[in-house]
Amino acid sequence: MRILIVGAGPAGLALAAALRAHGMTAVVVERAEQNRAAGYAIGVHVNGWNAAERLGLLDAFRARAVSLGTAEYRSPEGRRLFSYNYHALARAVNGKMFSIMRDAVQDVLLEAVGDRTDLRYGTTVTALANREDGVDVVLSTGSTESFDIVVGADGWRSAIRQMCFGPHETFLRPLGFRAAAWRMPLATPLDSSFVGMMDVDHQGGLYEVGDGTAATLFCWRDSSTGRVAPEARQKTLMERFGQWSHPVSLALSTPVDWQRGFFDTIAQIEVPRWSSGRVVLLGDAAWCLTFLSGQGTSTALAGAWILASELAAKPHAQAFEAYESRLKPMVTRMQATSRRIGGHFVPESKLGLRIQSWTLPLLLSRPFAGFLARRMSAEELELDVP
Repeated sequence: MRILIVGAGPAGLALAAALRAHGMTAVVVERAEQNRAAGYAIGVHVNGWNAAERLGLLDAFRARAVSLGTAEYRSPEGRRLFSYNYHALARAVNGKMFSIMRDAVQDVLLEAVGDRTDLRYGTTVTALANREDGVDVVLSTGSTESFDIVVGADGWRSAIRQMCFGPHETFLRPLGFRAAAWRMPLATPLDSSFVGMMDVDHQGGLYEVGDGTAATLFCWRDSSTGRVAPEARQKTLMERFGQWSHPVSLALSTPVDWQRGFFDTIAQIEVPRWSSGRVVLLGDAAWCLTFLSGQGTSTALAGAWILASELAAKPHAQAFEAYESRLKPMVTRMQATSRRIGGHFVPESKLGLRIQSWTLPLLLSRPFAGFLARRMSAEELELDVP
């Protein structure tokens, strides 16, 4: 079986690794000219943990994990609002939880598949014909190739989805936020492993990565969905957060390489069916849980393993149907959870901000952390073919 994976992010690379574990190989094409190192710290939870175990990569991921302890939240002026300990949440899910930078996930996956996979950077699909017995693909290099299956793992703005399923806007569900993230040098350690600052309609923060750098994550309410040019991004952030105190002021005073940073609309993708003929979607191209769910990478890893397992056991049509039926109910529930979380992550009013400052420390304390973790976490999936 000849399989094309479009997109060399975590979903696409995980699928390449999962296919290889099941005795299959794939061609992977990626629009970027090199490995995409942009992004923020991501949480790996039970389904991602279990998928990483099956891929034989759990130890490698955990070795690159970010060490998080106390998270402290402050007002824009620097007044302490509340704090909690990350380890309380990890204990609540039996330790199957860690944070890792997105570029570290990429590095581990590339080490696993890079030398044994036909991985083509600076290449994408410009046209395809979905036939009954295969897919003819025109690549940006000018060549035409035929594949048995094409997997669109090319992100929430997926070109494959647009070619085969319909216009991008048809499946887009904006959540009303934008976010930005980048890495910066950190000469002096932070007071806590994570320092966040919150105000009405805004949140920004920094966390230590452990290599002399800090990672940032900013989120604010914004209903627009168009791209913001790289040269306008710093100005946008200054307009939103420019009056905030340390450490946000430190982050905004540091030059940003937006080729390695993240700046985009926060939106979910809702596709009635994840497959069309011999083309199937994976990861953000199919669902996009957003970082608000905390489950995006874990679900991508789990989805990659499930899809590979089904393809190894069944004809493509049955495999696609089983993959979607096993994964989609959980994805739909987590999308609903993510939408609810957004209103808490970025408070809508001064009253909401005060309520969070009172309730979150209680909910994140040892007696209640298990309840909160269960409410926020995805249920554990059966990853292997029943």
